[in-house]
Amino acid sequence: MRNLVIHPIPLVKGMNETSKMTYGYNFGKPFDYTGYVWYISGAGDRILVDGGASIEYLRNVRGVMANEVKSIEAGIGELGLGLEDIDIIIATHLHHDHIAQASLFPKAKVIVQRKELEFARDPHPSCIGHFDGRFLEGLNYEIIEGDTAICDGISVFSTPGHTVGGQSVSVKTAKGKAIISGMCTIRDNFYPPAPISDLTPVITPGILTNTLEAYDSALKIKEMADIILTLHDSEFRETKSIP
Repeated sequence: MRNLVIHPIPLVKGMNETSKMTYGYNFGKPFDYTGYVWYISGAGDRILVDGGASIEYLRNVRGVMANEVKSIEAGIGELGLGLEDIDIIIATHLHHDHIAQASLFPKAKVIVQRKELEFARDPHPSCIGHFDGRFLEGLNYEIIEGDTAICDGISVFSTPGHTVGGQSVSVKTAKGKAIISGMCTIRDNFYPPAPISDLTPVITPGILTNTLEAYDSALKIKEMADIILTLHDSEFRETKSIP
């Protein structure tokens, strides 16, 4: 069994509105937002989860009020790697802030669900603001359909609802199964605060294409995982490795 370790690489941070993430619950409550990519060491292949977005793009193109934590080059560099060293990028989904910088990695193949890529290239008008087609072209895709083993100890499984073809990443670590959520979530989505926790074991993500699928996918992640890594909670911003 390989010694697989996940390294969070926080790229951007800012304050946001909790109810945007938690389907209207906790309206008016701010949360400390972070945008990450994730490097998995010990796999043989050098694997990155998601491509992230630069602070310049988020501020100047998207108008997002955020601050840079570190550039993707610096984050990879802290692990002793350069952009040319990444072999695989697993795209949890193709929202602009999760794929914008994938093209910086010249040798990487991008593993994506077929449904996700097809939808992202021609999104429904209600979702068009979440995608930017410029970042989808020119990538070296490995297109998959459904649950797929990536290598020993790492697999992806379908978690639709946040997007049409979202996928989550399962990593067998020394302390159990760690799952990088394929949905834009924070800790409250999987561990609702009281009194909401008396009503539901999970909270549906606030951004979605299908309410029922998004709820079921969140519950599936929670039931499968020993460790849940959410895509936008600040809890991993100072964490160097998991476990």
